[in-house]
Amino acid sequence: MAITENESIIGRDEINDLEAILSITNTEKDAVVSHVQSHYDTIFTWDYEKGHRPKLNRLYEKAKTSMWNGETDLPWDTEVDQEMVVLNNAAAQGQAGLSQGMDLAGTPFEKWTDKEFIQMGIESQNWTLSQFMHGEQGALICTARIVESVPWIDAKYYASTQVMDEARHVEVFAKYLDTKLSGH
Repeated sequence: MAITENESIIGRDEINDLEAILSITNTEKDAVVSHVQSHYDTIFTWDYEKGHRPKLNRLYEKAKTSMWNGETDLPWDTEVDQEMVVLNNAAAQGQAGLSQGMDLAGTPFEKWTDKEFIQMGIESQNWTLSQFMHGEQGALICTARIVESVPWIDAKYYASTQVMDEARHVEVFAKYLDTKLSGH
């Protein structure tokens, strides 16, 4: 019996086997750190005179005075009703019921109740926002590397404000997921 390409890649021949897809679990679900190896140069500058690049200096000065604080500048006391968000999203998209008007005959979803579709919508919201949070951490790492890779002190100063901005994004997504939704 020959092994198909799908079988060698995903361990099964049928790529659209929904039951097999739904049975997949994260084998490292308790891991809190992932190591990603990278190779890049870090550039030090010994010229600390600020202002050689006036446009970067203006951006840096503006960024310093325009920073927001996720802890104090956002209304964390706002209630979030995820069920209502799911229902409002379905209504806004003109969907015929929570099944989004799809023909679900012959699928595991055909027997789902509205409650199950609402729960899937809630979990989808959580997953989507969690992915945004992980993407923001990627942006945080990338902007930190910009500080390491630019040769001028003005560029390093300004790039550091981008690092801080990305850090705030990660902080706010994490807090929102943990305090308003069901965690990340």
